[in-house]
Amino acid sequence: MADSLKEKVSKEIDARRKRLIEVTMAIHGEPELGHQEFKASALLASELKELGFEVEKGTSGLPTAFKAVRRGEGEGPTVAIIAEYDALPELGHACGHNIIAASALGAGAGLSAVMDELDGTVIVFGTPAEEGYAENAGGKVIMLDEITKADVAIMIHPGSRYGVGSTSLARESFMIYFKGKAAHAGAIPERGINALEGVLLTYQGINALRQHLMRDIRIHGVIKDGGAAPNIVPETASAHFYVRAPTVEILEETLEKVKNCARGAALATGSEVSFRRVANTYANKVPNMALSEAFKVNLEALGAEFPEAAAERPGASTDFGTVSQAMPAATASIFIGENVALHSYDATKVTASETAHEAVIISAKGLAHTAIDALTDADLLKRIKKEHSDR
Repeated sequence: MADSLKEKVSKEIDARRKRLIEVTMAIHGEPELGHQEFKASALLASELKELGFEVEKGTSGLPTAFKAVRRGEGEGPTVAIIAEYDALPELGHACGHNIIAASALGAGAGLSAVMDELDGTVIVFGTPAEEGYAENAGGKVIMLDEITKADVAIMIHPGSRYGVGSTSLARESFMIYFKGKAAHAGAIPERGINALEGVLLTYQGINALRQHLMRDIRIHGVIKDGGAAPNIVPETASAHFYVRAPTVEILEETLEKVKNCARGAALATGSEVSFRRVANTYANKVPNMALSEAFKVNLEALGAEFPEAAAERPGASTDFGTVSQAMPAATASIFIGENVALHSYDATKVTASETAHEAVIISAKGLAHTAIDALTDADLLKRIKKEHSDR
């Protein structure tokens, strides 16, 4: 039964190939920042509604989120398919979220053709603001109560190779603010307190700290405010930092060490320092290997070639990590080109390439076929749930 359903799904996705490519290019051509993805969200919601999904906009109070539900013939498991569609500042879709979005839509399109033959439910979740630069970023964290109503959650992400079972780093995105005292930088600098020096000393403190941190910890940031003019001692200065670590517990420990660097800088300069979290905390991703293996088998059946080499060490972070901590979840990495450096101008070009278009089609099929397995294979679903509960 499952094989015949997968064949129908693949044919439906192939039939909609032109439209899926139009959608991925439309999103790519009009990149929208986190929580501002009004056009992308509306486009995807409209397409899913036409496919027979019941669409709820503004899920979990997020204006650019949505939940699209397609129920089968009878009661059964629920599979969540995750769509992302936010872009990066200046770079646009250099992380390939247009591909993720179109792939989720394609999976929904394929499954809509066979849901009358299935028991269970498929939900496509539109999740905004995955990239952590945005205020209140982390749509999946905010939508967690809705997403975890499903039995499993699956998504794809473009990259330089096919892969499943990848992990990610926990991450905190936060601002550091220094408050000093303005003065004429040439005539009476002794009356000023230089807030910018607080930021610069914080950087130096962090650089000194690095040699005492485990290798999988990442600390990186940018100066957002460095003062008003060269002839004014900077009264205010600020920097936006990310701290990443293998687990939430290690993240919390490292974050406190970074804050101590800033506190020491404030003491040294006589300035005041404060902190503000920008985005929701992202937990590290823990893939469900039973679900991941099913994903891999389906992609291999579609022609995907998985390298034998071990997966690269994690360096990125995702709010899907928080989902994976709360329920069985799996991500598949989908090939879009050799040595693609995401978050670069080169990647922005690649995510609109013919290879990227092929990635949309195979991803849509892989997602849909894996959803069918979760809906029809009771033993598989039992193993998936047991693995999660035994962690």
